[in-house]
Amino acid sequence: MTLLRSTLFALAVAALAPGCDCSGPSGEPCTSDDDCEAAQLCVDGRCQDQDDAGPREGCVDEDGDGRCAADDCDDTDRARGGADICDGVDNDCDGMTDEGVHPLCSDCAPGCSAEAIPGPGGWMPDGENSEGVIVDGDGALTLGRDSVMAFSIWVANDGEATVSKLDSRTGQELARYPSVGTAVVGGGDVRPGTHNHPSRTAVDQNFDAYVANRAHIQRGGGDYLEWGSITKYANRERDCVDRNMNGMIDTSRDLNGDGVIDPTGPEYVGPDDECILWTSSIEGPGGTPRGLAIGLAPPDGLVGDIWVGQFHAQRACRLDPATGMIRACMDIDGYATYGLVADGSDRIWAVHRGGGRRDVLGYIDATAMTFQTVAPLPGDASCATPYGVTVDATGEVYMANQCDPSVWRYSPGTDTWTPIDVGAGAFTGTSRGVAADEQSLWVASSHTGDAFGGSGNDNRVLQYRLSDLSLVATHTMPSGQQPVGVGVSFDGSIWAICRGNDLAGRLDPATGTWSEHPTGRSPYTYSDFVGFGLNVFAEPRGRYNFVVEGCATGTQTWTGASYRAEIPAGTSVSVFARSADVITDLAAQPWIGPFDANPVDFTMAPGPVPPGRYLQVELRLATTDRMAAPRVFAIDVAGACEPVIE
Repeated sequence: MTLLRSTLFALAVAALAPGCDCSGPSGEPCTSDDDCEAAQLCVDGRCQDQDDAGPREGCVDEDGDGRCAADDCDDTDRARGGADICDGVDNDCDGMTDEGVHPLCSDCAPGCSAEAIPGPGGWMPDGENSEGVIVDGDGALTLGRDSVMAFSIWVANDGEATVSKLDSRTGQELARYPSVGTAVVGGGDVRPGTHNHPSRTAVDQNFDAYVANRAHIQRGGGDYLEWGSITKYANRERDCVDRNMNGMIDTSRDLNGDGVIDPTGPEYVGPDDECILWTSSIEGPGGTPRGLAIGLAPPDGLVGDIWVGQFHAQRACRLDPATGMIRACMDIDGYATYGLVADGSDRIWAVHRGGGRRDVLGYIDATAMTFQTVAPLPGDASCATPYGVTVDATGEVYMANQCDPSVWRYSPGTDTWTPIDVGAGAFTGTSRGVAADEQSLWVASSHTGDAFGGSGNDNRVLQYRLSDLSLVATHTMPSGQQPVGVGVSFDGSIWAICRGNDLAGRLDPATGTWSEHPTGRSPYTYSDFVGFGLNVFAEPRGRYNFVVEGCATGTQTWTGASYRAEIPAGTSVSVFARSADVITDLAAQPWIGPFDANPVDFTMAPGPVPPGRYLQVELRLATTDRMAAPRVFAIDVAGACEPVIE
């Protein structure tokens, strides 16, 4: 077997050293003379004709194995005296049995061999063969994010129906897209234009982005005219689609390098931008999609379904992330959804902002497709008017509320609420977006008083300590006004999206310093517009795959694998596999797995893995503990080639 340097899978891995060959001398395998034909003897684990096995003239051969006593380390035992073979016997009398035979070939199957991966070149994750993994200082494969994927900020510009993509490290605007494209699925009446009113954005496990278009235009205050929609954007240009077949991707770029996209020139392509993957209509006019979140990926997939909460329709829909088509919709107890967020238990949390009730937090069980409200806000909450919602690493839920107290924590384990920042000197203002990192909760305040009141626009982001809910600091923006959204980036920076003066502010928490960067008109984003919550708290995991080639002629079966790894408590490593006789057919085959045991037996459930010349193996790493991650040092893959007998 050899590891393919395939452009299809972009595997930049060094050639592998040959593994063990467990085949013995010619002849049928045997353990005694009884296994052989009448005119044959069992010699070195293979049946041989007696004439071939007999002693040469002039030499003593007491055991009849064809070796003279002077050349036989044990002339009393026909199975001993030659080179070591895979038979469970110390053939060469060196005190070791079957040395050099890989454990995966220990059953001595004819033609068995094993390959060691990654080989001399080490692991080489490149974005094509992997997601969410890096190589640490010891050369082990472990969880981590690469800079190409993780450092994008997605801002919905309500006033011009566009989405800005910013670099979280520099603040530069990398691209700007319309919030609705021309590739519309679902059959609805969705058209590009400023009437779409984009708001919430979400980022999936592949770091592709989505935006919800509210399209809340009414005729004379009565019937709604426009269809709400969801649009998906490719984060990486190689995932965009050359629809006009001109051999290049026509998409928005910062051509002059000034860090701002000019929407009136060639830097802005418009609805035909080929990094807009699809726009999906959402069930007729008046649905008003507001909440937006990505669910957990299925065991055999990499990206979770898209969840949309419809404000006026008071229901939730789940969409296929690949096609944008609606998988299912469900009623959610009359909730006028304002925000959604996924947690690590496959729940989609929703907040209701419709008035008339205090049970304003509930969740969808994504597996059972049921909805459950939780305990209502306590009586010491002067109102129940939520805005943003987020979760932390332990699964606690945090909700902004537009009256005193302005921020609440809900604990699912006890079904209880805890107010944040109450009493003398407590925060006064209109809390909007909320976001959590490992240590802190971040809250954006858009107005100086409750419920959009006070003296006008606010410019503060508040930082609370998660361990005891105490106020750490109040971070005042230099010029930003009316921060609606707040988000945590993978580079450690905190972002505030300012609707009041078309800015996105970047805070360095270590120094307390801000930088401010222009966006499109009236940015209105306060969901997880970075993907930090999903990819760190809800579902921190990664993958790495490679392809192994078996024999070109004959039948190649795949028997198993074994890996060397450190797997701390709360972490896991799973193996998936698929096979094909033609390498280009691999991508169309379903993944078989997970194989959770080590060593892996490809012949048993959830297998068997079918025979095929090529085998693609994928390692999937995961953790539920943000302080721990699995580390994989190497994996061996074994198979057997049954030659064509003519």
